[in-house]
Amino acid sequence: MTKAFTFVTFGLALASLSSAHAAGKHPVRVLPGYTCMAINQTDEQAMDFNHPAMFKSAPSDTASDAGLADVQMAIKTGASPVNGYLPTLRIDFKPAWVKATLVKPYAAAADPKARCVPAVMSDGTQGFMYPHN
Repeated sequence: MTKAFTFVTFGLALASLSSAHAAGKHPVRVLPGYTCMAINQTDEQAMDFNHPAMFKSAPSDTASDAGLADVQMAIKTGASPVNGYLPTLRIDFKPAWVKATLVKPYAAAADPKARCVPAVMSDGTQGFMYPHN
């Protein structure tokens, strides 16, 4: 291969990566009826891989696990705990339950004015947007 061909090939690869990044996953609309909450764990608890925070398939300690709880969660707005659990959504929009003591209102220590809003993402998954206000 010539140096010119290698340079052009590298340039094309770089350009395609840039356009792929620009077209990456992003929020497309607000997810109504849900509130952004954050996980309520210490750093030590978060690093305890033997006892991770889990979503449950039903509001019960004995219900089957339904996936790992996320750092941020979409909790049903205004929901009261059922058996100590709050209704939430997994990233694939399947309903799940999370222990109410595992969530707290969203707050960013670096920016007290920061807001988090549950959203539908461009790839059809559940995610979050962070409007500036």
